[in-house]
Amino acid sequence: MNLQFREIKLPPIPGDRQPEKLKTASNFILTSKPKVPEVKGRSLRKLEEIIADIEGDRADNIDRLEWTYCLQAKTEWDIKNPDKASETSQAIWQIARDNSPLKQQLLWRVAIDRIHKAENPASNNHALPPALAECFDEFASNATATDALPIQIINVFPQERSDWELAKLSWQYLKTPAELLKKALLPARISIVDRALKHVTEIFVKNQVADKSGVEWLLKCLQEMPPQQQLTAVAELLVKISDDPIKNYRSKLVEWLRDEYSGKSQLLDGAAKTSLNRWIGALNYSYFQKTIDSVARMLRLPEAEIKVLEERRDFWANYSDRIQRVRLLLPQSSASTIGYQLQFDFSILPEDGSELTEVCIFQFSNYCAVEFFRGTKGEVRLIGRSKENDRLLFVKKDLSIERIRKLGGEIHDRLFMWQSSCEKWLKQKGIIPNDGTEYFQGMSKYYGKYDAKNGLRKPEPKEQKEREILVKKWQKEMGN
Repeated sequence: MNLQFREIKLPPIPGDRQPEKLKTASNFILTSKPKVPEVKGRSLRKLEEIIADIEGDRADNIDRLEWTYCLQAKTEWDIKNPDKASETSQAIWQIARDNSPLKQQLLWRVAIDRIHKAENPASNNHALPPALAECFDEFASNATATDALPIQIINVFPQERSDWELAKLSWQYLKTPAELLKKALLPARISIVDRALKHVTEIFVKNQVADKSGVEWLLKCLQEMPPQQQLTAVAELLVKISDDPIKNYRSKLVEWLRDEYSGKSQLLDGAAKTSLNRWIGALNYSYFQKTIDSVARMLRLPEAEIKVLEERRDFWANYSDRIQRVRLLLPQSSASTIGYQLQFDFSILPEDGSELTEVCIFQFSNYCAVEFFRGTKGEVRLIGRSKENDRLLFVKKDLSIERIRKLGGEIHDRLFMWQSSCEKWLKQKGIIPNDGTEYFQGMSKYYGKYDAKNGLRKPEPKEQKEREILVKKWQKEMGN
């Protein structure tokens, strides 16, 4: 097949179209060669000359490149000079005490050598001449505090459970395994680092870590893990931590789990998924609880109002596992008084003429419950979930009390002995107490006894009648 291409003709470039910048640059073209200082190179000396300087206490004559060459070639020299192998090796380690670059090279090579031997016991390859490797222990026994970390790490490598020991060291120094090796100026991209990460959750659980630095250490380790390893570690945490999941600074761990795994909880097995929901619920409830406590303590409310707030706080504790998320809204006056104590996000309620109150919005599976802390209405309002309602209640800025109430929904009072009626009302909407609940927190043993089938005990006839009178009056005030 013959192909013929048409000739492309470009228009001629006018001679006067030389770019102005090129014209300017041409004025600075050097007419002679620049005067670059000449550096006389030093030829690499023979190993025998370097060894002679080591033996003659003339270490200052040896530069970095020569030290590298010496450490690389000394194995063969030692074979030829067995009577001097140990003595010269000891001398090199002695020089290294005051020569940081040499010491770093030696420790790096010892680390590589020990890792290689641990993983390949039958191998005859060495990262460091054997005579030098044998002198390490003597160097370590007389080392200064500045060398403690690399020596600790190097001594971990030959151990039977080296990955576990490295993980433990990682926790003690509050560095990830990779960070720890980098801090010690040792090779960090080695397989033992990945293996050590597998043990960090076990260490966290076993030692019941809950302090700030310990939680931050675990989070850094989790973030360095590849996805599958991280998933395994998260599942282990969720199943094995049996005490308070939000104890002290563990709430930061739960916040991370919520942000990272709420949308992919399907990757977890049943037990881990259940724990995740319970932990997130406990975290969400803690925001509500801390807000109630701060309002009661800091706003100088009458005892009667404080009692009502505490009843609401205790009631929702029995539903904490079901709470998927919360939003807290405070009037500006409350935010100015207690906001600095709340270590979590809250929104400011715009003034709209409504009674002054704080608001908490709980999200459950099919409903959102809106709890109005104070005021004559003081209701809890159930609003059915939809994309639009969720957006308004949890995303919309400047959400006001009036706007919330305009969403409608169903309401329940917070009047005399309201708990039994409210529990029944919530149950009808599919909102049930935490699994295993036998007594409702914050109630007397008599009235707080809970049965999954029958619910809470109803008030006695006299008390029930008194309650009904109050509820009818309240309903008229609410416009129902």
